[in-house]
Amino acid sequence: MSKIYIKNMVAKYYFQQRPMENNRTKRYKFRNKKRKFRWIGHTLRKEAGEITKAALLWNPQGNRKRGRPRNSWRRLIMKAAGRSWNELRFLAADRQKWKGLIDNPCS
Repeated sequence: MSKIYIKNMVAKYYFQQRPMENNRTKRYKFRNKKRKFRWIGHTLRKEAGEITKAALLWNPQGNRKRGRPRNSWRRLIMKAAGRSWNELRFLAADRQKWKGLIDNPCS
């Protein structure tokens, strides 16, 4: 027969009743996403010889080692924006369109 302790019952009740995300968490996530998009727009508008732009545009080939994430940062941004990488590059060239993309909540 298993023993049921009151602290386990209280913890279970607490986690079931607690909302998954509060407004502060959503606000922080949105702010961080906005910062990422601002940095990417800034980097994509740089000149061709810049190291940060070359690193962002670099497309590694092959498989990653075990334990490494499958998605690159670039793929995560494409998923969040819901657009292809070429579309994002063209949008970044026009600051007003890029700002419109950033100000709208992405996904």
